[in-house]
Amino acid sequence: MHLSTRFSLAALANNLSPRSPTSTLVERANGTMAGNGTQHASPSSSPNPSAYTHGLTGVNIPMDQLFSRALWLSLGLLCAVILVGRGAQMFNAHMRHVSMMGSARQDKQLYWQHDQGRFWPNFKKYFLYAPFWKKRHNREIKLSSAINFGTLPSRFHGSLLIFYVLSNIVYCCALNYRDNNGLQLAAEIRGRTGTLATVNMIPLIILASRNNPLIQLLRVSFDTYNLLHRWIGRIVVLEAVAHTMAWGANQIMVHHSKWNSIGHQINASKFLQWGAAGTFTMLFMLLHSPSAIRHAAYETFKYLHIVAACVTILGVYMHLKVHALYQVVYLELVIAIWVLERATRLGLLFYRNFSRKGLTTITVDSLGEAGDACRVTIDLPRPLDPKPGSHVYIYLPSISLFQSHPFSIAWSEKHRLGSDLEEKLPSSHFDLDHPPRFSTSISLVIHKRTGMTATLNEKAHAARDGRLILKGAVEGPYGGLESLHSYGSVLMFAGGIGITHQISHIRDLVSGFNAGTIATRKITLVWIVRNTEDLNWVRPWMDKILQMPGRRDILKILLFVTRPKSTREFASPSARVQMFHGRPQPEVILRNEVAERTGAMAVTVCGPGALADSVRHETRRWIPHANIDFIEESFTW
Repeated sequence: MHLSTRFSLAALANNLSPRSPTSTLVERANGTMAGNGTQHASPSSSPNPSAYTHGLTGVNIPMDQLFSRALWLSLGLLCAVILVGRGAQMFNAHMRHVSMMGSARQDKQLYWQHDQGRFWPNFKKYFLYAPFWKKRHNREIKLSSAINFGTLPSRFHGSLLIFYVLSNIVYCCALNYRDNNGLQLAAEIRGRTGTLATVNMIPLIILASRNNPLIQLLRVSFDTYNLLHRWIGRIVVLEAVAHTMAWGANQIMVHHSKWNSIGHQINASKFLQWGAAGTFTMLFMLLHSPSAIRHAAYETFKYLHIVAACVTILGVYMHLKVHALYQVVYLELVIAIWVLERATRLGLLFYRNFSRKGLTTITVDSLGEAGDACRVTIDLPRPLDPKPGSHVYIYLPSISLFQSHPFSIAWSEKHRLGSDLEEKLPSSHFDLDHPPRFSTSISLVIHKRTGMTATLNEKAHAARDGRLILKGAVEGPYGGLESLHSYGSVLMFAGGIGITHQISHIRDLVSGFNAGTIATRKITLVWIVRNTEDLNWVRPWMDKILQMPGRRDILKILLFVTRPKSTREFASPSARVQMFHGRPQPEVILRNEVAERTGAMAVTVCGPGALADSVRHETRRWIPHANIDFIEESFTW
């Protein structure tokens, strides 16, 4: 009964295989397949012990393929579950939006003030929005001001990671322990771990891509995929190391602990040399990618990481190609995905920044006496309509060669081009056939930190009149996944430079309120800055928002200054724009806003990890009592 079941699984794996082992592989196996799918010598003779050190002797190909498909099936089911969940969320938001938009009566939104059930609020409070342990999530674990060990995942993300890690452990350990043959067991481990490592390289490369199609499909941020990318990368490295150690264990057992035999084998085989190159560069990436090293010298890390990734892919591909192993199809897919994504990025980069009308021009204005921030205005030759909350990657070759860095789009404007500057009625068929042409300018604020941001701010501050004119390029926009149009009340927290993410949403919501196309009736912005000089970062754009029609009916701004130069600075311009000394108390603000809310409520935060964790903690306390969604924008990579 048991043997027949094993044989059925092996047969199923062979039938589902995209590429069955070639005759070359079978010949190298030095034998025929036993009933359990493991490669053995013919019954008339026991296999030579050295046969287990190379080829497929002892490797259980059908079970390797079966567990590869199990891994793909689990990933597919996970994506399907998230897709259904996100689809239900978006449908609910759409119904709320359609039913409430343009309604001036706040009492019509009473139905949406509370969740209609207990499951979803409890799921959000205890699982979806919950930190992995206690309160800490995006607050960095720091050894000093220069060294940090990253952040902790949420409970939801942690559960996904635990499931994925455990599934890989189970697949690697599901071996044939009945035969008391250490050589065969090591060979089976070698085959299993090597196969799973190559399979895992496919999601690894997909999740690292900025143009990952799952971002838009599942409405999940790149930050989340980058977290998964880092952990799957660690799994790949550990499986590759286990693969190498299993091969080395067989070598030592066969050659009676002669370590020099391993070196002789590698020197004599291109197959092993390519494999060793792939494994060593994987280990290098594992050792140089911890958060403390990554954030201490991010630009250097990124250069080395890309080079090491290319060497790894080449090494593993050639390792498989030399002996035409069937796993080479996985590496061909990895290479195809990588090339396609890079080609897509390059094509969009050229389209966005180069045209017959000109090239992208970047103007950098230094802000403040200290020169610790600058306003960057990017004039694009083509029209662009970024969604609220979007970000772009900017390339400044004269500042940081070949490097791109993400920044939130704070503001965008369209401009008529050339002879189209004057608006007029069409007077001929030519005018009808050639509509007005537009370009777009987008604006960012870049705060001085280290590396590229420090160099840019220092050069702008030292320039005449504090202004630099540079040539560069923009990639994007990316993000902008969350729409706030369906919420009756929106509470926004911004810490320092985090205002650049929130201000685009504020402009969008006030415009939608005037047009009667959204459900939002109440916006409260809580902005924490060090001193009043930081208000200049977004002053031109905030002044435009404050002059918009209907702004007084919907928008309230609470400014908190933590290190003011004088107490005379605290003069609130009006009841709708108030200024306070010190840090805000999220629990007090949440209590007041929940009590005065209209309809469903969104709480968004963009700022330091400590602020985000505090707002998350207080928001979770109110979820059972009100229909509240929590949205966090962060760049933790």
